[in-house]
Formats: sequence, structure tokens, C-alpha cells
Amino acid sequence: MRGFTQIQAVLSVVMILLMGVVWGLPIAPALYVFDWLTSFGPGDRSWPDLFLIGFSASIAFLTWGMFLLLLSGTLQFLIRMRVKDRIVAPLASLTTIRWAVCGQLHRSTHPILMHVVPSFFANAYYRLAGCKIGKNVNINSDRINDPSLVELGDNVVVGGGATLNGHLVEKGNIILEKIIVGKNSTVGGATMVGPGARIGENSVLGNRAVLPKRKVIPDGEIWGGIPARFIKMSQSDSSK
Repeated sequence: MRGFTQIQAVLSVVMILLMGVVWGLPIAPALYVFDWLTSFGPGDRSWPDLFLIGFSASIAFLTWGMFLLLLSGTLQFLIRMRVKDRIVAPLASLTTIRWAVCGQLHRSTHPILMHVVPSFFANAYYRLAGCKIGKNVNINSDRINDPSLVELGDNVVVGGGATLNGHLVEKGNIILEKIIVGKNSTVGGATMVGPGARIGENSVLGNRAVLPKRKVIPDGEIWGGIPARFIKMSQSDSSK
């Protein structure tokens, strides 16, 4: 793409303005909620009135956060690329721009997302942002950095602080690859999972392990370490 460096500079300014919109628009319903709740107080700055103001401010913050998740997730749904398995594109390309915008939109949610994992709200946001999530999935991390490149099967648990990256840069190209976690599996806390990695069904990636790009954990196995390697068969699989 010609003039990509100049385009990148312009887009940096545009992204700052976009963040103002993404963070700013949800303030409107938050202010409405704050004004509505404080209207029930005496307005005399007495202790009961101050307690009501404090309570109203906290509810307004939560309202801002919920609308932020909704707005950011919706924008990512509209902008994100539909990746079947893998996309390779020049670093100076529209693909990179779309990925970068989605990444910034996702990072904009961290002030609230980190406080609502695990919950229905976090799962709903991740689904809206493109993550395929099965039934009874428990996500404890706000570091699924490429939601649209992650698939989590039924009953999967993602531990706190686990980082799932579906992208990398190689030889001047940006590569977007799906991460797939099979049903009944666990991604341990503070782990790192690279693009294209596969975790089979009924498997476990131990805490703080690093699963490199495109590495595959077969069904029913427990892996751990840096880089992650086979430790033993899982109890459910070894009992068969």
C-alpha cells in the first residue's frame, strides 16, 4: 500500500478521536442515571444526601461500563474480518488497519472488562466482538487480545490473566490465525497461547505455561512449562 506510513500517522490521530467517542458516548446514559438517582435525595449536602450521591456515582460508572462494552463490541462486530482459519497479508495493508482498529477498540474496554470477568456481561461482550463461545464457558481473563480469532468449546475454563494472541508479524506480513480450545478443557492462569495453537478436548494447559504458535495439544493431555510440553494424560482420559 503506497503512502502507508503517512496513512498510519493520520490514523493515529483518528484513533485518538475515536477513543474520545467510544469512551464519551456511554457517558450520556451514565449521566442520565446519575441525575435520576440523585433526584430522590434532599439536595442539601447532608450525610444521607452525600451517601446517595456516592451510590449514584458508582451506579453511573457501571452504566458507563456496560454501554462501553456494548459500543466497542458492536463496532468490532462491524469492522472485524471473518477468518476461517488463517489470513496472511502485507503489513502495510487494509487488513492491518482493520486489525489495529479492532485491537484498539478491544483495549478501550479494559477499564471495565477487568472488573466483570468472569460474568455473563464479559461473555456477551466477547461474543459480540467475534469470539465463538460454547455453553458453560468461564472466562476469567480480559486478555483475549483477538476475540474474533478465538473459539472456545463447551465447558472451557480460561484462567485469570491468560493471554490469547491470534496475530503475529513475520517477514513483513501480518498473520491472523485462529486459536481453538476444545470442549471440557482448561487454559490455566497467566498462560500465553500463540496464534494458530490448538488445545484438544478434555485437555489442560497448566498455569503460566507458554504454548507457542501453531502448537497442538492432543485430546486428553496435560501440558505445562515454557515452552509447553506434554506432562501426562488427563485423569478423564487415562481412566478409559
